[in-house]
Amino acid sequence: MAAPRGRAAMSQARLEIRRRVLANGIVLLGHSQPSSRAALLRVSIQSGARHDATTTAGRARLAGSMLRRGTARWNFESLSELTDANGMALTVDVGRHSTDVSIRCLVEDLPLATTIAREVVSRPTFPADQLERLRGEVLTGLREADHDTRAVADRVFRERAYPDGHPYARRVSGYVETVSAIEAPALAEFHAATFHPARTMIALAGGVDVAVGLDAVASAFADWDGRPPPPDVQLAPAPVPDELARIDRGLPGKSQSDIVLGRPSIPRTHPDYYALDLGNLILGRMGLNGRIGANVRERLGLAYYSYSDLEGGPGPGAWTARAGVNPANVERAIEAIADEIGRIVSQPVEPEEIADASSYLTGILPLALESSDGIARTMLSIETYDLGIDYVDRYPDIIRALTRDDVLRATRAYLDPARNIVAVTGPES
Repeated sequence: MAAPRGRAAMSQARLEIRRRVLANGIVLLGHSQPSSRAALLRVSIQSGARHDATTTAGRARLAGSMLRRGTARWNFESLSELTDANGMALTVDVGRHSTDVSIRCLVEDLPLATTIAREVVSRPTFPADQLERLRGEVLTGLREADHDTRAVADRVFRERAYPDGHPYARRVSGYVETVSAIEAPALAEFHAATFHPARTMIALAGGVDVAVGLDAVASAFADWDGRPPPPDVQLAPAPVPDELARIDRGLPGKSQSDIVLGRPSIPRTHPDYYALDLGNLILGRMGLNGRIGANVRERLGLAYYSYSDLEGGPGPGAWTARAGVNPANVERAIEAIADEIGRIVSQPVEPEEIADASSYLTGILPLALESSDGIARTMLSIETYDLGIDYVDRYPDIIRALTRDDVLRATRAYLDPARNIVAVTGPES
C-alpha cells in the first residue's frame, strides 16, 4: 500500500503554533496559512456527554446543539441572517468529551466572527420553542437508531463492556426516555456548570496574521467569567472481561445482522498507544480494512463491511472489530474475526506490513494539515493530550521507532481474543 506522501510530505508539514494563555484560563492556539483568504476559528470546551448522568443522557448534545438557536444578543433567525449575510459557516459538534463551535469566514470578517463565537459559547438563552423543534429532530433520530441493527449492536456492546454509570456506557445522543424529559432550565444549568474559560481552547487557522488574529480572539474572550471551575468528571478505568461474553438482540423486520466484538482499551496518553494503534491499523484499518477486511469480506465473502477501531481519547475508550453480515454468516464471521485477532497476538506482523503502516501514519498527518480545519483540530489535539508544540516534527520518529516486537507486545496485552464482549443484533429468531 502506498503511503499518502511519506517522508517528503512530512518534512514539508511544519506546524508553527503560537500559544497564549489568557488570565481567565483560555488557551489560544494559532497557525497562519498566508495563501488562504479564509479564517477558521474553532472553540473547544471540555463539556460533553461524559458530563451527563444516566438519567440525563443526551443533555450535553441538546445543550450544545442549542447554542446557535438563540443568544442574549441574537435570536435564531437574526443570528442565521447575520452569518448568511457575511458568508460565514457556523457549526457546533458535541461529542463524548467536548463541545466544539466552529466559524469559517473571510479574513476581514474575523472580528465579527470572534464576537459571534463569544456570544454563542457564553450567552445562549435556550429558547423553549427552539428546544421543542430540536427535540423532535433528535427523537426521530433516536427512534430510528433503536430499530437499526448497527446502532443497537453498538449500544448493547457499550452497556455490557462498561460498568453501570460509566460515561462510556451511554449513547452520546441519549435515549428517547431521557431526551423527552429534558427541559430548558436543565440545559441552562448544565451550561453554567460545565462551560468555563478554564476548560476552553480556541484554535485559529487560515490566512490571518496570527498575532493580529489572536489579539482579536483575546479581546472577545478575555472578560469571560474566570471563577474557578467546578471539579471535572473523572473517567474511571473499565475492567476487561475475564472471558468471552456474548449478547444477542433481535429486531423485527430485519434482514442483516451487525456484530460488535471488543473490550475497553487504553487512553490516548498511554505509553503503549502508538504500538497498539499501529497494530490495529494492520489488523482492521489499512487498505480495504486490513487483515480483517481481507479475510472476512474479500476471501470468505462473509461481510458487507468489516473493520476494527481503537477509540483512544482521554479515558478507556473501546477497541472494537465490527462487521455487517447475512444472518446465516454470523458464526463464521465471528470465528474469522477471532482468527485474525489470534494471529496478530501470536505472531509478529510481516516487515512489509509494519513498513506500509508506518508510511501511512507518517503520510496521513500532512494531508490533515492541508486544510484549516485539519490544522485547528491538530492543534487542539496537541493541547488536549499535552503532546508538545513540536509534536508534528517528532511524530515521524515516534512511529518509525516502533518495531514488530512492540506491536506484538501491545496486541498481546490489549487484544486477547478470549477476553472480549460480542454483541450481535439481527432478525428476531
